[in-house]
Amino acid sequence: AGVQGDLEKVGMEMVKKLQEASGEKNLVLCGGVALNSVLNGRLARELGFDQTFIPPYPGDDGIAVGCCAYGLFSPECSAGSPSGPPPLWDGPLSPYQGPRYSDEEVREALETAAPWIELEEVESEEELVKQSAAAIAFGEVVAWWHGRSEAGPRALGHRSLLADPRNASMVGRINGDIKHREAFRPFAPSVMADEAYEWFQGMPEGEAAGAASPYMSV
Repeated sequence: AGVQGDLEKVGMEMVKKLQEASGEKNLVLCGGVALNSVLNGRLARELGFDQTFIPPYPGDDGIAVGCCAYGLFSPECSAGSPSGPPPLWDGPLSPYQGPRYSDEEVREALETAAPWIELEEVESEEELVKQSAAAIAFGEVVAWWHGRSEAGPRALGHRSLLADPRNASMVGRINGDIKHREAFRPFAPSVMADEAYEWFQGMPEGEAAGAASPYMSV
């Protein structure tokens, strides 16, 4: 708690000085410390920036993305191209930059794990969602696996463990029995963007405001 408090104090003071010196109205954070969502939340709420953006991979794992962007868009790197640099990206890259597995690869993995699991095929995605919601409400933990995996350290719905936050025992069960990690590790709530204001203090009503933290960073 003491180290976290010192980090917040120094971080707030540093960014406030940069804000005053530059006059900038928007804030972008990178580096490993930008994974500290408590500090990020204070910076976004208390310093009056119009927008605060933290990429889904702000630490060392995002360096490759920065190198790619530099190679694509910098005048030095595109000087030899007759057409010049390509158009700038119109928004952040998708966080889902990890591998995608074929049906055959999935089938082989299931066959390897066959002695330890029971398989049941569902008829539709609607039925899958219905059964998963029922399992969560019943107190079970659902491992949700979908599409390409996330780049960066956050589980953002493609490789996620889903559980009922109303069950206080879930914290110890997931940290201790399933993930085998420290007891203090936190979890992120997931809600519909246009309903976020009903669950979080200080969140303005509206879908745009509700989507303020799509990468589990604030």
